[in-house]
Amino acid sequence: MSTMTEKESPYAIGADVSCADGDCGRLHRIIMDPATRALTHLVVGRDAHAARLVPATLVASAGTGSIVLTCTASGFDLLEPAEATEMVAPAAPSGGPVTGGGALGGGYRAPSKPDMVTYDRVPAGEVQLCRNERLHAADGDIGHIKGLMAAPDHHVTHILLSEGHLWSRKEVAVPIRNVVDATFGVQVDLTREELKDLPAIDLTRAG
Repeated sequence: MSTMTEKESPYAIGADVSCADGDCGRLHRIIMDPATRALTHLVVGRDAHAARLVPATLVASAGTGSIVLTCTASGFDLLEPAEATEMVAPAAPSGGPVTGGGALGGGYRAPSKPDMVTYDRVPAGEVQLCRNERLHAADGDIGHIKGLMAAPDHHVTHILLSEGHLWSRKEVAVPIRNVVDATFGVQVDLTREELKDLPAIDLTRAG
């Protein structure tokens, strides 16, 4: 089974993120390309609903508790929003309430108001890792996704898993080669017992 090297950096969801000239929030989501297994974007902001899509190429350094970007705060504000809101038209006018009687005794069914829908923006063909997503082992769920480890070229090498109960919780790094799908949570080809046997990692020393 592959092991981590000193050159790999941790991207822990919830880590503080700073621009070249000051704080810009924290890491809310991580976006990767499953085909190339590359880290592509970080979703960063003081508020999850006002966060920005930060290209991985803007990362100057990444450690356990903090990530530093090369852009300034003003440059960060110009990045694309990580959420989008669209107006969705009602399915049919018949969905509204019946009002009035009319001369012939019929009722008028007012058209439904359009709904505003907000959703996470994820580039086509890519997937995102979110806080508290479950990791699906070959024989059932185990633990929650904590983040990932990536090499300097942004190639994802491991998925970070927080496994166990509160009184015996540990973080382990699951090799990316064992990940078979990451569309809805992360699916791996290892059993829960095999995941439990992975050595614990000390994220305070990683990166």
